Amino acid sequence: MIVERPSDSRPLIALTPEPARHLHVPSIDVMMESAASVFGSLTMGIIMPGMGSDGAQGIKSIHRRGGITLGQDEASCVVYGMPRACAEMRVWQRVVSLAQIPQQILRATRYRKQA
Repeated sequence: MIVERPSDSRPLIALTPEPARHLHVPSIDVMMESAASVFGSLTMGIIMPGMGSDGAQGIKSIHRRGGITLGQDEASCVVYGMPRACAEMRVWQRVVSLAQIPQQILRATRYRKQA
């Protein structure tokens, strides 16, 4: 799955038979890298538990373009592989527990509860 913006149109999500260069299909790296290229600093990437390092390069792309990078902390992870790979690359802006992730998303999007 990728995010693309053909010419000056609205961004869309597309399924692609790619990526031959990646171990995992679908690949979180491919999806995050494409989102970062379309949305730049408006991108938010979140890595939650999983095995391996898929997502680390995607988070790095988001971080490099000034987007928000969020990782789940080790204490609340069942499997810390994917968050650990990102932590080792030092690309996190925030590391929080699973319970705090929704609040961080709302904070980043400046969500305001209607009165």
